[in-house]
Amino acid sequence: MTLWQQYLGNKQTAGQYYFPREGAAALCVSEGELVADSPNTQYLGCAIRDIVLKLHTLGTVKSIVRNGLAVHEKQGVYENVSLSSGSGLSLNIGGLDLRFFPQHWHHALAVSEPNGNRISHSIQFYDDYGTALQKVFLCDESKLPEWQILIDAFRVEGKPEFKYGALPMVIPAAALTPEREPAFQERWQELKDVHHFVGLLENFQLDRQQSYRHAPHGSTQQLDNGIWETVLHEVHDSGMELMIFVGNRGLVQIQTGAVHKIVRTDSYLNILDSKTEGFNLHLKDDEITETWVVRRPIRDGFVTCIEGFDDRRKTVIQFFGRRQEGETELAAWQKITNQLLNKASLG
Repeated sequence: MTLWQQYLGNKQTAGQYYFPREGAAALCVSEGELVADSPNTQYLGCAIRDIVLKLHTLGTVKSIVRNGLAVHEKQGVYENVSLSSGSGLSLNIGGLDLRFFPQHWHHALAVSEPNGNRISHSIQFYDDYGTALQKVFLCDESKLPEWQILIDAFRVEGKPEFKYGALPMVIPAAALTPEREPAFQERWQELKDVHHFVGLLENFQLDRQQSYRHAPHGSTQQLDNGIWETVLHEVHDSGMELMIFVGNRGLVQIQTGAVHKIVRTDSYLNILDSKTEGFNLHLKDDEITETWVVRRPIRDGFVTCIEGFDDRRKTVIQFFGRRQEGETELAAWQKITNQLLNKASLG
């Protein structure tokens, strides 16, 4: 019996919400290895950049980017893409707004899977361990000819070869010594661009969570992990536009827009705005291990985010108020985050 046949058998017992990610874990294989074993899958090889640059031909697609605790679904057109060997972006505020880390993109699969009375067509990208980085679903069936052209152009024989085992655990950075803390805080206050923050961490050999513990007074605050639903309702009530970042080691996807429908379903906090914003979010907020509100200086004033981490010290999700270069933060977002920064420390 093939891996895929075993998965289908398990799915019949588990029910309709048993996806390949869960099925692969139960079979002790990677999701990439399981999906590649399906008779409905075609291997597209490793020419990732060339494939990505052709995705605009498919018109409106649904892009799904996830990590262990968050699923970010956004509809849009794959356009304004620039890719180099080390980085890339698709800059479309309110649409498919993406930040690429191409060194982790290794394999592409085309999947045509029966889904009720229709066929679901997707192109799925995986890292070298078989972890899904992005799944791009065809939305417009009139684009099936373009889909077939793309598949025919890149299809190769065989199956991808993935590494076995899990990614190594992240070792927490050493705490900053009292002697170096003043220098770190001075450099923090001298920041002019939020993108320079990574360089600051590298210079002082800190990870994000450690840096927040040593930040200048009033710049960071650790929050109760249950704050996420409260913040979403405050954003909804204010009518402001929120930027929601969710990513993994290969890609970050950004939603910019208002928040309309907030729904709690079992362990998931959901935004169900596919009809209004072409966007859905599914967040396991009860498994977030640390939540911080963080304010950093920039040329135009400061920028504030709420950031959640998992038990591997990886960023799960970030919220920012909508802001463009040269503009200050939204007053509604400042009000929400000021209240959080002023909360008593959790110690």
